[in-house]
Amino acid sequence: MKKTVKKQVISLLALAISTGTVLAACSKGSDTSSTSSPSSAATSTPTTFNGKFDPPITLTAVKWVEGDNKFKQGESIENNVLDKTIAADTGIQMKYLWTASTGDAYKEKLRLSFTANEEMPEIVMVDDTTLMKQMVDSGKYREVGDLFDKYAGPTWKEAVAAHPESWNLSTINGKKYGFPMLNTVNAGDDVLWIREDWLKKLNLKAPTTIDEMDAVLEAFTKQDPDGNGKADTFGLSAALKDSTIGRWMGDYGFVFGAYGVHGGWSKGSDGKLMETIITPAAKQALTKLSGWVSKGYIPQDAGVFDEMKAGELFNAGKAGMIVGNHWLSVWPFPDLKKNVPTAEFKPYPLPVGPDGKTSYGTNNATNGRVIMVSKVSKHPEAVPVYLNWFYENYLNPKKGSKYEYGLAENYDWAVVDGKPTNDKAKVPNYLDVVRYSIPKDFNLPDSWIKIMTKFTSGGKPETPLEVKFMGGLDDPSIAAAKIILDAKAKGYPQTDLAAGVPATSTRQSKGSMLDKMKTETWINIIYGKQPVDSYDKFISDYKAAGYEQYAKEVNEWYQANIANK
Repeated sequence: MKKTVKKQVISLLALAISTGTVLAACSKGSDTSSTSSPSSAATSTPTTFNGKFDPPITLTAVKWVEGDNKFKQGESIENNVLDKTIAADTGIQMKYLWTASTGDAYKEKLRLSFTANEEMPEIVMVDDTTLMKQMVDSGKYREVGDLFDKYAGPTWKEAVAAHPESWNLSTINGKKYGFPMLNTVNAGDDVLWIREDWLKKLNLKAPTTIDEMDAVLEAFTKQDPDGNGKADTFGLSAALKDSTIGRWMGDYGFVFGAYGVHGGWSKGSDGKLMETIITPAAKQALTKLSGWVSKGYIPQDAGVFDEMKAGELFNAGKAGMIVGNHWLSVWPFPDLKKNVPTAEFKPYPLPVGPDGKTSYGTNNATNGRVIMVSKVSKHPEAVPVYLNWFYENYLNPKKGSKYEYGLAENYDWAVVDGKPTNDKAKVPNYLDVVRYSIPKDFNLPDSWIKIMTKFTSGGKPETPLEVKFMGGLDDPSIAAAKIILDAKAKGYPQTDLAAGVPATSTRQSKGSMLDKMKTETWINIIYGKQPVDSYDKFISDYKAAGYEQYAKEVNEWYQANIANK
């Protein structure tokens, strides 16, 4: 399907780090429940909306609250500065039916609540296409196109107009059933981060091709680059936990990209959409990865590494290279400097393949999440009013407005040395309050490209949004952004042509099984448990197990919704 929801969720960090939302997808924890009982959305007296609901109204909601989400003393998700500010501006008060502290726990609790016919929230974030389809089919959630037309503001409408494909994910039978949460295009593309001090010590040059990487990996692994006399370093830290291509840190998709496999869907020689992973070129990437693991260039336990675990190895000073987003120099790489004060790191372009090119999946205009609205809501218009507040005040604040520097003084901005700043490194006890919102983050698809093009050309921040961006960047991240823009100019990033396809019947019934087949085959080949040539049989089995029918459904959707528009 697309570059996976996980990729799209995490790739938001590329914009989020620039506006202070750093840790959106990295926490662990268990479910928590609100102790207060839900209240009805209806009010006893007529409520009118004329820029603000009067008298105030209440929206029931559920919330994914990461374990690392911080609050000031006395505040919580049920009592926080963001919700109070929105209530003061719009008359909308939030009431949480329950919360969960991880993405998986959130999805599972939402699924169980729905199937058990429990009270469902009036506003709900959904990032599972199968569950979204079930919620639509239940008849409990309404169309939202008319609400968007009437209540979305100019910033939001302009962004969606520039990317009408953003509606694809939530459009079922020609009707829009959820507000798409927008993503920043190209902001989640990767660069190769290298320990520059190791290159200098071993008199090496950064690799420019996938084959040149072998020599650098060998040296970083075998020639004691940290100088401690122990064989305890690795050439590359990678998250091999599953078959996810496109991680925000520890990604290994660049190896596939060197052979033309970007992980999404593209047009085959017959003009039909196909998953690029079913091509023989994937065998070349698996061969390369298997060789790196067998030679010890990648840790043996990388098979259980997720992004954070892969990053820990690099930050501990035990890996010489890692692939990830442009903002890693801002977070979490400062931990490397704490652990190894003499360490130097620098971004480089992803190595190209034998043909001198590379390819990789890039962000689509949406992040895989939609905001749905219950039919029982007495004020469904409150949902787009709530969302629009962020588009106007968070993403497009005007100079001189009370939100010019951030959403809450002494939280995400402060007056320091007599000057207002939203630089998270300068704001005492910085708290990223946008994460208290239902979607957790907001983005404009083309903002990153426009602003980074300006910054990498020597331009200075002028608008409040540009000031926010610059406040979260450093010189290495700007250099990394320039690398990404150069790669874009060469045509390397590839958009997943099937991004936004709703869950088809085959995806719903066989998607998990197909994903498991792919993951097990990749990991087994990479770790030498299966010969590389077994991938030919995998492709055959994969097609027979449901891929061919799924591809048929994807192509039918593409022809009906995308190809002729």
